Amino acid sequence: MGLFNLFKPARTVLVVDVVSLNEATGQKGKIPPRNQLQMLRRLARFAQREKLEVIAVLCGTPLNKAPAGKNFEGIAVAYSASMDEHAKCLVKTAQSKGAGAVMISGNAAAEKLVGSQVKKMRVSTFRKAFDTGGDDGGNERSEGGNNNRSRGNRPPRRRQKKNGGGENNNNGNNNNKPKAERKPKDNMSESDAINELIDLVD
Repeated sequence: MGLFNLFKPARTVLVVDVVSLNEATGQKGKIPPRNQLQMLRRLARFAQREKLEVIAVLCGTPLNKAPAGKNFEGIAVAYSASMDEHAKCLVKTAQSKGAGAVMISGNAAAEKLVGSQVKKMRVSTFRKAFDTGGDDGGNERSEGGNNNRSRGNRPPRRRQKKNGGGENNNNGNNNNKPKAERKPKDNMSESDAINELIDLVD
């Protein structure tokens, strides 16, 4: 992605605030372990695709499948003890990686703490690159996935509406009426058809 070419040729390490990333994708409060693992897998695929080193910083009890200080599918995982400590943990992790670190967060306290010592990127900016992975949008994002599917379905719906809100219904009715009227014309004489029309008027 061109977005991260800004930081090259220096070795770039993205320190990603997973709490902010979850919030940006509509997941707030206590996130189930399964959802946290899904987010880590998306980050891992992103890191592979962009050939970047990524450290994911989560909050709370470490996940069994992604222990603190270990690698998970190619990305490093760190945990803050609580939300009160999260900003400090994020800043400390970013500072430990030196000049190549880019802290990605929506946490105002962390941004203020880190000052100008570390490059910063907003989660909203990061998502422009993160969300464009072709294989990421399906099962991994409960909300985003559904949105992508509905977007995929919208063009046919629009076409139906264009063909008509009113037109489509009229066409449907018109298509049915000529069929009903054509059959008698094919099978009846002209006088029978005229009689039938007279009956309808009566």
